[in-house]
Amino acid sequence: MFPYDNIDSLETFLSKVRFGTLMTVPAYLALLLFFTSEEGWHWSFLVFCALPPLTAFLGYQAKRDIRPGLGMAALALAVAPLPLVGAVELL
Repeated sequence: MFPYDNIDSLETFLSKVRFGTLMTVPAYLALLLFFTSEEGWHWSFLVFCALPPLTAFLGYQAKRDIRPGLGMAALALAVAPLPLVGAVELL
């Protein structure tokens, strides 16, 4: 259940989720180009090409179907590539 009572805050939250997840796609593509050109590290290709389009799709679906739980999952997945790339690089 969404913690706020009125529908306007839910609408605002879902709109911010949608725009936030859509904006991760160009940002992560820029990081992808930087990592593969400078570092020559190809694991970033897999992480940065798979997760950002998935999060953008989930953010769009959360707004369309009015599902705040899906919106929270999309936000979590939008942040996930950076720690995941760092963890894989340490291995």
